[in-house]
Amino acid sequence: MNANDDDLAEQLRAATELLESVAQDRSVLANLNTEERSRLLNAAGDVFCPDVEERRQQIRARRRRQRSEKAQRDQAVLDSTGIRTLRAQEVFTSPNVFPPVGFVQTDLSGATQDPDLEPFRETSELQHCYVCKEKYSQIHFFYDQLCPPCAQLNYAKRTESADLSGRVALLTGGRVKIGYQAGIKLLRAGAHLVVTTRFPQDSAQRYSQEPDFLQWQNRLEIYGLDLRHTPSVEAFCSHMVSTHSRLDYIINNACQTVRRPPEFYEHMMDRERNAQNELSQPDANSAAIASSPAVGAGALVHTATGAGRSAEISQLPLLPEDHLRQGHLFPDGLLDQDLQQVDLREINSWRLNLAQVSTVEMLETQLVNAVAPFVLNARLKPLMLQTSDHDK
Repeated sequence: MNANDDDLAEQLRAATELLESVAQDRSVLANLNTEERSRLLNAAGDVFCPDVEERRQQIRARRRRQRSEKAQRDQAVLDSTGIRTLRAQEVFTSPNVFPPVGFVQTDLSGATQDPDLEPFRETSELQHCYVCKEKYSQIHFFYDQLCPPCAQLNYAKRTESADLSGRVALLTGGRVKIGYQAGIKLLRAGAHLVVTTRFPQDSAQRYSQEPDFLQWQNRLEIYGLDLRHTPSVEAFCSHMVSTHSRLDYIINNACQTVRRPPEFYEHMMDRERNAQNELSQPDANSAAIASSPAVGAGALVHTATGAGRSAEISQLPLLPEDHLRQGHLFPDGLLDQDLQQVDLREINSWRLNLAQVSTVEMLETQLVNAVAPFVLNARLKPLMLQTSDHDK
């Protein structure tokens, strides 16, 4: 409150006390003449019961205020969850930096919240669980959109690990977001990881910045591979079969949802074109940035041999608009939480009608999301059958 509000509140309190004293002894009204007494009683009546329309407006205003206050309280509870705290950070950080010491697999059916953390907090309004769609009002300390049972299970799974020593995993699209997080979990669980990405140098830079990088760098291979180019995928599979004695897991994570123009990737090209560019950590050069000769040999055009070939394809203008210079839509140096270029376009294929989607984008989506996984699964199945383990 400001000074004027304080003065007004004090006057109202004084008026309240005066009216209470009048109510106890109405004879004091005799000190007023008829007109003054009438004004006082009418004013008191109007305060208690204004005209119908004004009363409705006051009721509506009071309800709006109550709803707003309730929503603000609920929002404060949701904003205090761990997942929203992570979202608010300028750069997303990987959870579960180091795996549990002496990890033992346990039954998660009775998993509960960490006793050292704040208990569930209540919201006034019922929430809808993102997973099971049930209504709930108890908010988990970490999740803002999950009911207590779903939240407890998901939080246990979030940090769950296993001993994958000796196992080999292939992960497509392991450079950013969920693919990168899956790669980190596999490496920290002891697996040998083969990552494919169009931008291997950028990918290696990201992995090398993890605090425990030196513990698993010798179990990491990064291949430059564009899944839109099926001959490259076939060649990569042949290379895997000839260089690896086993394969336990194929994670077809890479997918294309929205096509990006060449300018979206332009900020990474200097590093990709200079395969000898040193990584940020002194020992990071020992990371295995693999450039398969099988993939490089004549598989791509407009590029030299080496890991940069897959990145160069991203710079090929395949649509008329790719020839336009639209730097204002991809501001130089403006990156998001995943350290990816910010895209300021207001319209993309998510919002286009069927007839507006280009054939190029439709074909690219099918090649990345359907054809490439088919080729990888089909050509690498014999390699997976080299060992008799059933958890593949």
